[in-house]
This record gives sequence, structure tokens and C-alpha cells, in this order.
Amino acid sequence: MFLLPVWAYGGCQSRQEPDTPRVTAASYRPTNRTAPKSAFQRNYNNTATMTAFYERTELAMEENPEVRKASDFIANPFLPAVDPALKHYVAQLKTRYQVVKDTISNVHNPRYTDTLFQLNFDSSTVELYYPMYTKRFLLSYADIKSPNLALRNGLKVGTPREELLQKLQGYKLFIKEQKNLIEVCDWERNSWLRFHMTKGRVSSIQYEGYID
Repeated sequence: MFLLPVWAYGGCQSRQEPDTPRVTAASYRPTNRTAPKSAFQRNYNNTATMTAFYERTELAMEENPEVRKASDFIANPFLPAVDPALKHYVAQLKTRYQVVKDTISNVHNPRYTDTLFQLNFDSSTVELYYPMYTKRFLLSYADIKSPNLALRNGLKVGTPREELLQKLQGYKLFIKEQKNLIEVCDWERNSWLRFHMTKGRVSSIQYEGYID
């Protein structure tokens, strides 16, 4: 702590004592606390790096464990189950939900009647396609506006931008950020995750899957 000199008149002291309120207030200099610098620049884009990686691994792409990990995640981002089903999604929810079922004709063989399931909760939707000939649930679409359904790596509505980008680094995925949108896909670019951002946090998660 330092002392400020003052002019004295008459019998006043030429120096103020350090315990007086005036000296204490004058000696206080608040420091400017700035937020920690982000590890990811604005409008983050790793397209060049990922393109180079996939060009290097082109001949052994299907055998590469990092490529398989990325493809598996983007095909099934919400559940760790090898063969996810509607009941697995329901088990993750801690809120009220509704299941709507509809039938559609198979695009390859009209003789088959497939089923489309919609899981609705908290103004959110998960759409699962159930082909008759495979009898396996396929994630075709999702629009998540609630933190009550997280991705398998813990990402969810409310996640900060820094944590979002940090956790996505665990996969060989293409990541492109524009304004308040972060798009993610794998090398095939058939399925997408879109993270909409508001004030630096995930406000909704959209998924579009490839169903053949």
C-alpha cells in the first residue's frame, strides 16, 4: 500500500495515516480482470486439417480406428448402444414425453411398409426410422431444445462454446463455425450435427442422418 502526499495547513499532518478511509480509498486500484483467452479462434474451421488427414489415410480409411470412431459417432451421436432402439432413447429422458408412430412405404420396395417413430419432449423431437426388412432403428432427424437429452460425450443444450469445441476434438470430424452456428460432419458428409449458439452456449442441437 502506498501513501498519497497532501498539502497541510496549520497543525494538520503533512501525511495521512494509512488507516483513514480517504487513504484506503485512494490506494485501492481495481485490476481489470479479463476472461481467459479461448483456445479456439472465432469462426473456427478445421476443414484444411481434416482434409489432409483423410487424404493421408485414404487407402486404409475403413480400417483406421479414428475414422471408424468418427463415423460411428456421427451416425449415432446420442447413444453408446451398438444397436440403439426407441427404448434406449426413452431411458435417457428425465422428463415427460410422447411417442407418435406412423407408417410409410419403403422407397426401394413398396411392398414393404416401414415405421417412423417420433419421440417428442420439451419442444424437442427425435425421429427414428424402422425398416421392416432390417428391423433396426435408425436415427433420421433430431431437433433438441432441452438439456434433458445429451449426446453420448456429454454435450447438450447449455454447453459453453469452449467445452463444445474441446469435446469435438476427440473425433476426426469436420467442424465449421459461422456466426452462431457450428456444423459437424464426417468425411462422407452424409450426416450432420448443427449446434445453434446463443451468448456463447448451445441453445439447440439439430441432427440430419442419411437413411437408405
